[in-house]
Amino acid sequence: MAKAKRVKGINCDSVATIGIKLVLVTRFEELYGFHEAALDWSDPEGVHSMRVASRRLRSALRDFMPYLRKRGLIAVQKRLKNVADALGEVRDQDVALMALEKIDAHAPSEVSPALKQFIDARKEVRNEARKELEAILEKAQLDQLQSDFMAGVDVATAPRKTTTAHIFRQMSREVILGRLKELEKLSNRLFNPFEVETLHEMRIAAKRLRYAIELFQSCWGHSIATYAKRAARVQTALGDLHDCDVWIENIGKQINNARKNRDTAQIAAFVWLLNHFVKLRSKHLRQAFAEWSKWEAQDLSGKLRARIS
Repeated sequence: MAKAKRVKGINCDSVATIGIKLVLVTRFEELYGFHEAALDWSDPEGVHSMRVASRRLRSALRDFMPYLRKRGLIAVQKRLKNVADALGEVRDQDVALMALEKIDAHAPSEVSPALKQFIDARKEVRNEARKELEAILEKAQLDQLQSDFMAGVDVATAPRKTTTAHIFRQMSREVILGRLKELEKLSNRLFNPFEVETLHEMRIAAKRLRYAIELFQSCWGHSIATYAKRAARVQTALGDLHDCDVWIENIGKQINNARKNRDTAQIAAFVWLLNHFVKLRSKHLRQAFAEWSKWEAQDLSGKLRARIS
């Protein structure tokens, strides 16, 4: 996965909309730049890089929306989401297949044949997802999205005569504090380990905080990057946990289908697989507890607030 492209020309003490425009244009160019790599099926990292670029762009849009003329970007936001969803579907299948093939290499011989059937079925799902992605990333269509996006940014960042303009540094502080507050609020539910959706929301909140800190680092100095790295640890642990939750739900459905068909070989394979992910979930849950406990013990929230006060 490529690192985020550096946004050049940001003046943290200038009008916020000037910096916002630079960020959004840079982030879209970054997204567009992975177009060819994302359609190269020989290397799954291309899809991953473009997916992450789409996340960074959409996260920045979400951060900036309170400071923009919303009508300028409403029309393209849904299209950007469609791109992100198509990238996400292919990437999810890539990750699933890599995990399954790794598991299959160590699976008992009696479950391996059924496991291979499951892998083949997932490959068919990925093939369909790739076709969808190819259609969405068709160059003429992507060029049109770029043109519409740039026009939308111009409208959204046009000066307002009737309101006092925000300063980029002031805005960056408000965004970081807002993302931090979201993460802290969701952390209250971390110790209810079976609230799957809440844990997933906390992962997203950690990711958004990380992206915001990385985006506004130029306004607060290099030392602020420490908090982005620590948020990334929380995000990773919760992400691994969420992956297990998705697997457990999916495998449960597969077991029910196999039971209806009385396919004993598949039942045995999926039960074995279910046990694997239940055990793995416990490991990632402990890691998530540990990372957040360290965050609180070291008062990283308080230190981050003090750093940007």
